[in-house]
Amino acid sequence: MAAITGNTTTISIDGGTTALADVTSISPMSLSLATLDTSNLDSTWRTFIGGIKDGGECTFEINYDPASTSHLTIEAAIDGTAKDIKVVYSDTKETEFKAVITSFSITAAMDSVVTASLGMKITDSITFPSA
Repeated sequence: MAAITGNTTTISIDGGTTALADVTSISPMSLSLATLDTSNLDSTWRTFIGGIKDGGECTFEINYDPASTSHLTIEAAIDGTAKDIKVVYSDTKETEFKAVITSFSITAAMDSVVTASLGMKITDSITFPSA
């Protein structure tokens, strides 16, 4: 397996037509599977079966520019509806999913650029890059 660089990785909220500007880091997803306890009074060990997959949370950081059209898109996207999200890696492979934007926070500190953090909850399935 070849390693790829994080440079030139992009994320878009509208499924790929507009990449968000000034992204500094992306944590696309954390896939997990619920487990359902099937133990009973005759059990001597707990037993489980797999439940429903959960795509978890997606977060990313940007150098915030209040005049940036794509940053204004983020603010408008906090409306409770699922958005089409696309992450395109430096090797042009893509991860796609739907997510509800759950948070947007701006941070300003002395001797630092103004940054913003965006959080979203993944809903439904995730399409991972294929080999």
